Amino acid sequence: MKRILSLLVSCLIAFTSFLSTANISFANSGKPNLTAEHAVLMDYETGKVLYDKNGSTKLYPASTTKAWTAYVVLKHVPDLSQVVEIKDLPPVDGSSMYLRNGESFNVKQLLDALLVHSSNDVAVVLARYVGGGSVEKFVELMNKEAKAIGAKNTHFNNPHGLPDTNHYTTAYDMALMAREAMNNEIFRNIVKTKSISYQPSEAYPHERYFVNTNKFLTSNEKINYKGNQIDIKYDIVDGIKTGYTDDAGRCLLSSAVKDNMRLISAVFKTTGNDLYLDSRTLLDYGYENFYSTTIVTKEKQAGIKKIFLSKQKELSYEPEYSYKRVLPKGQKESSYTTKVNLARTKLPIRKGDKVGTLDVYNSGKLEHSINLIAKNNVNSVFAFITENKAVMSIIKLAILIVVVLAIAIIAFVITRKRRRKRKSYNRNIYSKKRGKHSRGRR
Repeated sequence: MKRILSLLVSCLIAFTSFLSTANISFANSGKPNLTAEHAVLMDYETGKVLYDKNGSTKLYPASTTKAWTAYVVLKHVPDLSQVVEIKDLPPVDGSSMYLRNGESFNVKQLLDALLVHSSNDVAVVLARYVGGGSVEKFVELMNKEAKAIGAKNTHFNNPHGLPDTNHYTTAYDMALMAREAMNNEIFRNIVKTKSISYQPSEAYPHERYFVNTNKFLTSNEKINYKGNQIDIKYDIVDGIKTGYTDDAGRCLLSSAVKDNMRLISAVFKTTGNDLYLDSRTLLDYGYENFYSTTIVTKEKQAGIKKIFLSKQKELSYEPEYSYKRVLPKGQKESSYTTKVNLARTKLPIRKGDKVGTLDVYNSGKLEHSINLIAKNNVNSVFAFITENKAVMSIIKLAILIVVVLAIAIIAFVITRKRRRKRKSYNRNIYSKKRGKHSRGRR
């Protein structure tokens, strides 16, 4: 009996050791208990929602609006060194950069103030600049771009988020917009900036120095997290935007990176530093319960196709992006296969052109399709003719002339035949009439 017990204990110790060395973890089924009225946790790569609390319910976004304002500016202003002169600036309530008429800043400087200091006056200046002098036209752009990415329950009515009953969104839509904005490298660099400063000017003779309003980046204030007093500052967080009005409550969009996975959290309508407690709880829930796995690595799926009668002889292609999935910890990957579907080759092909799709199958069922993109230019051996506009214009003109001549010849032949038939018919009629007259005389 002692030997049996000893053997069982040894097996238990060995099994425990195996679990620890194999790094096997199982999902914690308990979901976060948040004070916020609205919250969504989204995987950045896939857009998969990992947690939802009233995520589709209407809310006021306050200054988190400015994340989308910045995105629209970045999309429509390719040169951020363009200088904007401050003039005829109306009074704007709330957080301010204290802009003065007569000052000038480039677009990048204004974006810094918009996202780091959350300056409402800057939001108006940028909106008028991009909207051709009209804030309303810029807001139309904001709504158009939001709808384009699937934020269907959002309606912006201003570029800063000050209270307005016609200015609303949802936690899901804001997470979606935060994810889209974080695709932009300039945006990512600005929202993780801890502080900014501006030199004195004639219109404003004092240095302006602003610390990022996001306490996750800078604050040594404490929160009670899982029974311990810890700093609000959280090293895995790299942005993105805070917000607050009486109606909206405390709001925060956050981006964090850990374990080769970026998560986006959207927390709305809470109070005080519970905003950061809820946001950290939500982010940690994501990392403790889910993992990211790469199903398709675009470099490994690159391929080559021989192209007949082409100068380059072949086309190199690869998927537009790698395909990832987020799974609960402890759940294994399914069985995935891929299939390359190349389109019919039509030259010329330019680098970056779509040339087909890569279909991803999960246990035999189509789960996802990725565009296949050309990695090189491919030109016909007859490119001097087919890709030369002047030569092609001459050829097209020659073809047109030939077609016109052919139509004219056909028309001439048809007309001539009709005339012959008509003459023949008239002769027959005349002959018949003469025959009748001849018989009458006899």
